[in-house]
Amino acid sequence: MTEFNKNLTSAWKDSGSGIPAPPSTQSLLAKAKELNQNSMNFQRNNLIILSISFLMMCYFLIFFFGFQEILSKIGVALMLGFFLFRIILEAYSIQKAKSDSLTEPSAINLEKEEDFLGLRLKIHSTYTYLTLGVYTLGFLFLLPEFSLYISSFWMAAIVVSYFVPGIILTLAIRKNVQKEIRELQTVVDLKKKLMD
Repeated sequence: MTEFNKNLTSAWKDSGSGIPAPPSTQSLLAKAKELNQNSMNFQRNNLIILSISFLMMCYFLIFFFGFQEILSKIGVALMLGFFLFRIILEAYSIQKAKSDSLTEPSAINLEKEEDFLGLRLKIHSTYTYLTLGVYTLGFLFLLPEFSLYISSFWMAAIVVSYFVPGIILTLAIRKNVQKEIRELQTVVDLKKKLMD
């Protein structure tokens, strides 16, 4: 019985030493900073891709095709206007992210992180869906003028080449967006943990 008690006591002491120490404040701040940097890199890359796409669209829609019909011109304006709106939102988001300071009081810093997460959620949902919807409407406004110059086969090819790759790209981009949102949520959670 004494041997059993010694073994039990020894096992109990050994099991207690296996509990990891809680992470230090410095390691939590480092992790939060790393995740914020990942988000910033994602936003910068997104801004570059959006800007290059916008310039290419300007060339093709304004100069290359040179639409003449009023409905087509409205379509071009809708497409370019809302695409530019999306670029401005991304640039604004980057500016908001840069204003974050780890030297501020924790409560203010946490509030800013929560506001930034809310902004990113709005950009990736409401504003992106609005942009895609109006952009698609603008594209549909171009089709009547296209139909004056090309056959039904090529019209169908244009429509399919808009929607099929668009759906595939949207699904691929959504994966990266969800990763960014998870990382920003983790930052908020880490900063809440620091305040406890």
